Amino acid sequence: MSSDVRRQRRELTLGITIVVVLMLGLAVSATGFLVTRNAGLADPPDAKPAPEHSALALVEPPGAPGPSGPFTLASLRTTVSLPQPMVDVLTTAGMSDGMRKTGVQSEVTVGLYAMTTGDPEGAVKAFGEGEELQGLTTDRDLSLEGVEVYGTPVGVPLARFGTAYVLYDRVVVVETTGVGDATRDVFRTTLRRQLDLAPPSES
Repeated sequence: MSSDVRRQRRELTLGITIVVVLMLGLAVSATGFLVTRNAGLADPPDAKPAPEHSALALVEPPGAPGPSGPFTLASLRTTVSLPQPMVDVLTTAGMSDGMRKTGVQSEVTVGLYAMTTGDPEGAVKAFGEGEELQGLTTDRDLSLEGVEVYGTPVGVPLARFGTAYVLYDRVVVVETTGVGDATRDVFRTTLRRQLDLAPPSES
């Protein structure tokens, strides 16, 4: 067998080996992508006993304190700003023991709300509907099982993030509003603290 033939065979064998390795690499990468893409949302912390009243259901917001304290259903319809579909559900189902805590950190306004209601699941669903009506979409990176987070698209002048979840006979809302990436960062940190204190009772 001539040296040219042997060289050609070596080159062919090497070429085939390279192609096989590349194909295997692509297959592994595609599998990893699909597994990641199809992975479910992370679980929040395990449920804790129900708080005695709504003030105990909320962490203290970061930054300088803002308007806070208990509020009534009448206040919810006039001075407390929450999505209208959610207000409608709370009005129909009844709302009591409402608590608001707000703060401002790095020009980001933080709002925390806890409201006892006869239909917490309906209130959570209505919150999502209200966020979508205002142009917010689901943020899967921030969401957890039973805690769907909504946020504004990247690059909008005024960023907003919010979520609502069921805490026994209450609905808890966490929101941030501000300019830039700080709004998302403050939301992530505040939500983590809130879920450590009072994780959802349903997921």
